[in-house]
Amino acid sequence: MWTVLLVEDEGFVREAIRETVDWERHGFCVAGEAGNGREALAAILELKPDVVIADIVMPGMDGIELLKETRKAGIRSRFIMLTAMSHFDYARDALQFGAFNYLLKLSLNDDVLLENLARIKGELLEELRGAGEALYPLYHRTWSGIQGTSASAHEDQGTVAAAEKFRSLRLDIIAVLSGAVPAAADQAGIRPEAYLLIQSFYEGGQTTFFCWSFQKNKADHARWNKPNRPAGLAAGSSLARLSQDWRSALNQLNGDWYGREGSPVKERHALPPIAELEAELIRCFEERNVPKCAEAATVIWESMETSSFSHMEVKMLAAHLLHILAMLAGRKSEDLEGINVNSAISHESLLSHVLQTIRDLIRHLKEEHVSFTDHPEVNRVIQYMLEHYKENIKVTDLAKLVAINVDYLSTVFGKKTGLTPIAYLQNIRIEQAKRLLLHAKLSVEEIAFQTGFADDAYFIKVFKRMVGQTPSSFRRENNI
Repeated sequence: MWTVLLVEDEGFVREAIRETVDWERHGFCVAGEAGNGREALAAILELKPDVVIADIVMPGMDGIELLKETRKAGIRSRFIMLTAMSHFDYARDALQFGAFNYLLKLSLNDDVLLENLARIKGELLEELRGAGEALYPLYHRTWSGIQGTSASAHEDQGTVAAAEKFRSLRLDIIAVLSGAVPAAADQAGIRPEAYLLIQSFYEGGQTTFFCWSFQKNKADHARWNKPNRPAGLAAGSSLARLSQDWRSALNQLNGDWYGREGSPVKERHALPPIAELEAELIRCFEERNVPKCAEAATVIWESMETSSFSHMEVKMLAAHLLHILAMLAGRKSEDLEGINVNSAISHESLLSHVLQTIRDLIRHLKEEHVSFTDHPEVNRVIQYMLEHYKENIKVTDLAKLVAINVDYLSTVFGKKTGLTPIAYLQNIRIEQAKRLLLHAKLSVEEIAFQTGFADDAYFIKVFKRMVGQTPSSFRRENNI
């Protein structure tokens, strides 16, 4: 409730004002009363009320002096000044010093008072919305902490001032899996009329709503209707508990993410060998073997579920994997259509998305720098080279593959491609070596082995002959 302080030296007048309005129904409560200006100033300094309804003419400290002292203390309470007809000049002075309005005692009734209170409430809400904008840097810092990424601990003065305004309010944190686009408040089951301010924050495929209200509200039981989509709620929070309660709301989404009821994130002292599983997926990808890639990725997904990875950790790992694979394919991850892992709203759908992207990348690799011919046997040999370039391939093996004579294969292959089978295979190996030099943290010796060369000395010799520089020079000149 917005708080009101009644200041009037005549007790019966204070009582009349107090009884005139159904304060709670209109979002206000009378937080205190005072019989003179000095009592009122002490109450204002303690309570910091939103509204002060004060008589102008009082013994000791009058209403105008009270207003001045309140402003000197830096308190922005809205003042409604009460005056008699004969004290109009006082009322004019009150307005000059920042009073919201003045009301004539003789014409005071509930309609007049409620009209002024409604206008004040509008101003207070607008002021709250403005202060709320200053909280977004805090939300971003907290989000970075939840994700485990580095974030500045600096807290600017605007955020500090805004936080002070919200400390006395109740915060409900509602998180929903919204996929590729932010969710609206109604989609999250939020009842807007139950809150003073609703702020939305969209990152990582989920929308979080920060819903602010007064501490005590009869509508508490009707604030939120859980929607059909995955959602989590941390009710009755505050800025002091923002990080832990936000994590709690997000973790409630894990059960829906994995397609089961309740899936708290277990405490893990040692991660499963995800790095080894990643390496296996990358090896299968380098072999351009779609079935093996699907098998390796599925094992990674099963391992994450078994280890109770949160849905945010799963998406972060998926983005990391796709970034590596895109680089190995010579493409930028941001250029790939549909690469945004945040569009997924379940563990299974994200795996499907990753597998489809892997298929697209491998297709791109197979098509890039390769010109298939009009000869089916030659094309079959080229396809085999692309998929098995890491192996010790001989021309006799290729001839057996297509069931034709070795000499005839060499002749027709040369006519269709302009290269011998071995030269063509070397081109494939060198192109893959370039990708690894640019995008993988492997030594030259490791890259030689990964691309099918018997030893690094021979690899360096072939690379220099075909590219015009050594592998190390190539890597250095490309700023790697």
